[in-house]
Amino acid sequence: MDSLSLARSMRGSVGMLGMHWLMSSSTREKAVSAGMPADPLEAYAVGRFGVLGDCPVDNVVGAACFWEPDFLRAKVRAGRAVIDPKDGAAIFTRICQEWGAEHLEGFDGSDRLGELAERVVNAASPLGAPTFVGWRNMPLPPVGPARTFQLVQVMRELGFARFSTALIASDMTPLMAIMSGPTGAWNAKFFGWPTPYPDGAPFAEARKTIEAAANTLHAPDFDLLTDDERAEFRTLAKAALAHASAKLTPDSGATLPKD
Repeated sequence: MDSLSLARSMRGSVGMLGMHWLMSSSTREKAVSAGMPADPLEAYAVGRFGVLGDCPVDNVVGAACFWEPDFLRAKVRAGRAVIDPKDGAAIFTRICQEWGAEHLEGFDGSDRLGELAERVVNAASPLGAPTFVGWRNMPLPPVGPARTFQLVQVMRELGFARFSTALIASDMTPLMAIMSGPTGAWNAKFFGWPTPYPDGAPFAEARKTIEAAANTLHAPDFDLLTDDERAEFRTLAKAALAHASAKLTPDSGATLPKD
């Protein structure tokens, strides 16, 4: 398998797997129990993006890409009023590890998936990927499902960075990209964009172009793997998603945006 083919598969495997824990109600509950804001988006803003540190708020807006800027600024400031970003990042990292330990338990390919993912993230270019770099720098637990899942989250941030870069280089706005996606207005509302929303249909072809560009940007991240290792990575990522999805509970519903 070549690098581009593997890159094309990532949003449907690693992307979806990494999204589940961020959207889980258990993540929200654990965050609040640990002293993070009760508003899940404030916790998200200072948890997922806490890895950027106590940076200017607009650094977070820039890294997050798809949020309505004033909406996200308010969430970041409110979150930081409750907890320091470095502490929020540490809490979210622990929750990520715990989710992985639970949902990848019993998955035979966990350690191998983690090994391949770690090689990819350690070699990946940091250009245009500040949140990825922040997550890559968070301490990893010992070998096991928790470590593998944290690396999956790092991989998700890498793919997100490549997609964001492709969007910024295009003629589309973040809102256009959201509305042309599969969840359209649902995501736009969560990301804080005011109504009325534009019709996403006219942007469908442009979105396909952006997705193709994002895959092209992501492909070199996998060049250090052999053809066989890339095929193995895709198989393991899809199997991990299936394994974790089978363990999802009814309270794992959407509480956060599907960025």
